[in-house]
Amino acid sequence: MVFSALGDIAALLPYLRMIEPKPTIITSYLGKELLKDEFKDFLLLDSKKMLDVIRLIISVRKLKLDELIDFQCNDRSRFISKFSFSKRVFNNHGIDTDSPVHVILSKMSQRAMIFDSLKLKREEKKNGQYIVLNAGSSEKWSSKRLPFGKWREISEYLYYVYKLPFILTGALDEVDYVNEVAEYIKGDVINKAGSTSIIELKYLLRDAKLTVSTDSGPMHISSVMGTPTIGIFGATSWIKSAPFGPWSIAIYDRTYFLDDKPMERNSLIINEDLYANIDIKSALKKIKQYI
Repeated sequence: MVFSALGDIAALLPYLRMIEPKPTIITSYLGKELLKDEFKDFLLLDSKKMLDVIRLIISVRKLKLDELIDFQCNDRSRFISKFSFSKRVFNNHGIDTDSPVHVILSKMSQRAMIFDSLKLKREEKKNGQYIVLNAGSSEKWSSKRLPFGKWREISEYLYYVYKLPFILTGALDEVDYVNEVAEYIKGDVINKAGSTSIIELKYLLRDAKLTVSTDSGPMHISSVMGTPTIGIFGATSWIKSAPFGPWSIAIYDRTYFLDDKPMERNSLIINEDLYANIDIKSALKKIKQYI
């Protein structure tokens, strides 16, 4: 059960894939759009209104579940769990919620006996013929957006190394920003911001040679699809929200964050100094074997 933002749902994929037989996913319409190609059975929460919550509880009761895993772990999901009449409910009770997201998800999954230890399996990937730059982030999180000149710098180096075209991605509310980013990119650019469905974005990211992204849903989708992923952080915590797998890496401005610690709280304040000294060269070296 999960109703979160796209990135939170995407982060669950490695754990959901381990469950046999395939589970019923209790989620939102957003979650179904991301997961519908891999899972068949869904129960959807139409809205946060109490009437819709009660309707969902009734639907869950009809399943007579032996086990329910509450990956959402908020008041609403605990309420649903309590009245679901499931025989066993698993959540994050007793787990340090300040831990990295994949540590929390792994411990919850082990608690529910999905697996003894998560094996990081990565399917053999085709040699991708493009690089994705996921430059956008929602208007609320404009603080995650890099200065335009930094995207020029990043693209110049990637083009020098790989000589591949770039595909720019972003949601509808990020189109204006991504359109301007496109003007700064070195090399051939295809701008798909605002023009892909979630499932199209999922496979666009899967088939890329490399993804470079802000801390966002597409960053998490890319990493769980096995694509080498560089997540760029500044206004948010790279310790908490790093992308999945050894083929992925989180980077941050080591000049600004001299103690290698993120801010105590995620910041909505736009501060270009957070990204002034971002350098992807060392990150590329660390995941080179996967690219």
